[in-house]
Amino acid sequence: MNIFKQSYKTVRKNSDTIYKGFGFKHHSDATQYYIHPDNESYKGTTTLCQPIGEALSLFVQFVNSVDSQNSATPTNDYFTSEDEKTTFIQLAVPADWRENNIVNPKIHAYNAHFDGDNLTIAAYAENGKFIDEDWEKNADFYAMLPCFCVLLARECSTNADFSAMLLEYAESPTVDIFVNLHEDFYQSHKFDEHSLKYADLSNFDTTNMTSFRENFRIISENKNIANIEMFSEIIPFGEGEFNAEYLPLIPQLSEELPQIVQSICTPITAGDVLSILFYGPAGTGKTMSCKLACQAIKLPILEIINCTENLDEFVLGKFLPQEDKIIFRESYVTKAIREGGAVVFEEINFAKPQYLAFLNSLLDDNGFVRLDNGEIVRRHRDFRFFATMNLGYFGTKELNQALYNRFNVVVELDALADDFIIKMLTTRVPQCADKVEKMLGVYRKIKKKIESEELDFVISPRNLENWARLAKYEGYVKAAEKTIVPIAKSDRIMENTIRGIIILYKWG
Repeated sequence: MNIFKQSYKTVRKNSDTIYKGFGFKHHSDATQYYIHPDNESYKGTTTLCQPIGEALSLFVQFVNSVDSQNSATPTNDYFTSEDEKTTFIQLAVPADWRENNIVNPKIHAYNAHFDGDNLTIAAYAENGKFIDEDWEKNADFYAMLPCFCVLLARECSTNADFSAMLLEYAESPTVDIFVNLHEDFYQSHKFDEHSLKYADLSNFDTTNMTSFRENFRIISENKNIANIEMFSEIIPFGEGEFNAEYLPLIPQLSEELPQIVQSICTPITAGDVLSILFYGPAGTGKTMSCKLACQAIKLPILEIINCTENLDEFVLGKFLPQEDKIIFRESYVTKAIREGGAVVFEEINFAKPQYLAFLNSLLDDNGFVRLDNGEIVRRHRDFRFFATMNLGYFGTKELNQALYNRFNVVVELDALADDFIIKMLTTRVPQCADKVEKMLGVYRKIKKKIESEELDFVISPRNLENWARLAKYEGYVKAAEKTIVPIAKSDRIMENTIRGIIILYKWG
C-alpha cells in the first residue's frame, strides 16, 4: 500500500480543511512558498493534502508536549532502534482533536510501530484499553494519522536536516516551513510501499531503544543555556580614546542592532575580540552589522574597502610626489592601526591573497605591519578589524586557513526572515505595502530555483528594494526588467524563467 499517494485521495467527510494548517485545504496550492526539486507535477505546483498536513500538526503538538513540563505525559514519546530501522511511537491525542471530530472521539491515544516496510498501529480508549472493534472505520482516514506520525518520527531520527527544520517549526510555526516539511516528507517517500495492520501494541518492548524524550530534554537544556545573555549591557569606548578628528566617523544609523551582534559588542570594547568576520548570503546586512556594532560601542570606522574593487598593493600607503620630493603617504588603514579605530574589508574572499598577506602579522598576538618605507607600525590597543564575505557564490574563494584562524569571532548571518524583509521594504518604500507579499512570492520562487539547481545567480532583499523604488515610476512589470531580471546575468533561459514567475502575479 502506498499511503503517501493514497493520502491525496483521502479526506475527512466533515471538512476538507487541514486542522491547524494555516487555513490550507485538501489539495490547496502552496506553490508560492516552496517547490521541491523532485516535484513531478505537470503544472510544476506544490499541492498539500489533509492527512499529511494534519499528521504534521499532530506530531508537532506531540513534540511540544514533550518539551512542556506541565503537559508532558509518559505516553508521549518515540523510540528508535540502534540501527535506526525500527521506530515506535506512543502518542496521546489532544482533547481538541476529538472535540472537533478530527479524530474518532473514542480515541485518546495511538501506538504505532514501523519496521522495514511494515506498519502496525493501535488505538486506545480513555482508560487505556485497546480499541479492537470497528477496525474498518478506523482503517481509512484515522489510520493515516498514526501511520504518518511514526514515519515522521523515523524521518526525524534518520534525517538531521528534516529534524532541525521540524524542531524550528515546533518552536516558531510559520507557513513557509509548514509547506517545506509537508513537501519534503512527501517527495522523499512518495514511492514507498508499506503493509499495514492493526494490532495491540501495549506490551511493545522499548528497553534497548533510544528515547526521543531523553534526547529532547538534553537539546532543550542546551538551548536554554545558549539563550542566556552573558552581557546584558553594552560597554562603549570611553571619551578621549580616539583622535578627535575621527569621532565624526562613528556611524549614526537608525537600524536596530541584531541580538547576535549585540552579544559581541562588549568583548570588542574590552579587547577580547580584535577581529570579526561576518558571513552569509547577499543582502543579510553584513556590512550594516559592522557599522551597527561600531555605533553601539562608539568606535570610528576609518576605512571601508570593497575587496572586489579597491584592494590593491597600496592598501597600507604609497609613495607620492610632493613638490621636488617623493614622500610616503600612509592610508587610513594604517592610521587606524597606528592610532586606533576600525576598518572593514567587504567581500574579503574576493581579494587576491598577496594583498592580504599583511593581515597575518597584523592579527597575530604582537600585531604589526611593515610599510613600504621600511617603518614597522605596532597595532594600537584600540584597533579593530572587521571583514565580510559571501559563501558559495560565483567568483568567491575560500579564505587562506591561516588568515581564517586569526579571526577571534566568526558570525554567520542567516537569510532575512520574511517579516523582517516586509518591515524593511514597507519602511523604506511605503508605496509597495500592497504589493509586498507578491514581491516576496517572486523572491521565494527565484531563490528556491537558484538553490535547488545550484545556479551561479544571487537574489537578495536589496534587489527587492531596488524593484520597489523603480516601480513607483513605471510599474512592477517594467521595473522588474531593470532590477530583477538582470540577476540572470544575460542568461536568456534564466531571464525568461524570472519573467514567467513575475507574470504569475497580478500587479495592476
